[in-house]
Amino acid sequence: MVKRIVLEVVLILVLTILLAWTVLAGLALGDSADPVGTVVDQTPRVLFGLLGIALGLWTLLLIIGAIVHRRRAAGWRIATHLVSLLVALGLNVGGLALLTAATGGGGSDGWGMLVVAIGVASGAVLLGAGLVVVLVVELLILPAAAPLPAVSAAVPAPPAAPADPATPAE
Repeated sequence: MVKRIVLEVVLILVLTILLAWTVLAGLALGDSADPVGTVVDQTPRVLFGLLGIALGLWTLLLIIGAIVHRRRAAGWRIATHLVSLLVALGLNVGGLALLTAATGGGGSDGWGMLVVAIGVASGAVLLGAGLVVVLVVELLILPAAAPLPAVSAAVPAPPAAPADPATPAE
């Protein structure tokens, strides 16, 4: 059971990060003059810089959810993982907005809130990637094992004892 939990958490995290990285890089390549710099430098800055708190918190919540719901149906695990991703993203974007407002970035020029807008858009990409990956991992890659058949409480009668050949038949 421990192997399945570790495999589930690692697969979900790695595949979500790879898918979000690919989508964010694809979106950024439309305006980029340096494709290599965009994929290798700018995309990880957005993914891990703006969404680093969400990824760290989601990792923790993913581990807890996988342990708590290890014996439940796939629907419970899917719902738990997606709700935990929403909570992590909400806290991340809320923290970005508070930090921006506290540093005076929400002023009349509006440039400070651009960081929050980029964080929200990146969070939407991460949410989409997480949705796809959680569904694929829970339903296709690691489907739940079939439940064991119910054991009957009735005990079968012992087999009849063979007749003793030494006694004459009546």
